[in-house]
Amino acid sequence: MRTRPALLLGLAAALGLGALLTHALVQRGESRYPPRGRVLNLPDGPTHVIDGGDPSAPPTVLIHGSDGVALDWPVSPLWDELGGHARLIAPDRPGHGHTPVRPGSPVTVEVNVRRLSQLLDALAVREPVILLGHSYGAAVALAFTVAYPERVRGLVLFSPTAFPVRGLTRPLAYVPLVPVLEALLTRVLLLPLGRLVARIEGTRAFHPHPIPPDWHAMMLAFSRRRAQVHALAWENRTFARELARLAPQYPRLGVPATIIAGAHDRLTPATLHAVPLARALPRATLRVLPDGGHQLHWTHPGEIARAVRETAPP
Repeated sequence: MRTRPALLLGLAAALGLGALLTHALVQRGESRYPPRGRVLNLPDGPTHVIDGGDPSAPPTVLIHGSDGVALDWPVSPLWDELGGHARLIAPDRPGHGHTPVRPGSPVTVEVNVRRLSQLLDALAVREPVILLGHSYGAAVALAFTVAYPERVRGLVLFSPTAFPVRGLTRPLAYVPLVPVLEALLTRVLLLPLGRLVARIEGTRAFHPHPIPPDWHAMMLAFSRRRAQVHALAWENRTFARELARLAPQYPRLGVPATIIAGAHDRLTPATLHAVPLARALPRATLRVLPDGGHQLHWTHPGEIARAVRETAPP
């Protein structure tokens, strides 16, 4: 029978090996997916943004979802669908991808809105933009329109998260607040947990379609980063409260909006978000895709590109 010291030594060795493997995989992911765009020094901190499309065309800002990254846009088929008709601006939101925030710093909808305003200023974007928001990014787009209505020409929101529905906040979001659990999660367990979560969440996000291998590899690389784990947890802890304050403002938004949802969306069901949001916005059009899930920019890029072209044409 093994002695207690031997068991403790074995556990320490296993934890150390897990930490080394996690660190190695994070480093490999960072070398595989370096910044594709520019890193701008904004008042609130460095911000990575990927530019594309026609620089002389009207600007469209692409706002990714929770635990997403800017690279998701050009890797997806939507980027090429949009490129001939718009100037594309795709930032990494705070704490995601290559836009760093210090662990413990707030990552909220309000923080995202302020950073997006600073980004448009830095890029000298003076004309009103179309905001294309996915999931959590749709809430950022809505909040930005509340704060800066003069800077928004139109909204295209797909698979939106718009209301503080039950179950929105997950218990795992509180784990990083406990120092021992935070270290265990971000420095040791991200290797097995990251792969498991990416597979489970990816299956739910793409249902009823298969997970594209390019998306899965990319998300494995970014979701293992400590900063992104903290950002995801922080925004999940505060999201319901922020949406409760934001939702009463929807009837004030007079810009044209197109809301697109998948009938099979398991993450942000259309009946809980897209449908009531379309009712709340004064100038909204709703499209529910019968074979769509949550990741519509991968599975239905033509529908989203058409909405961008038809919403508030120049």
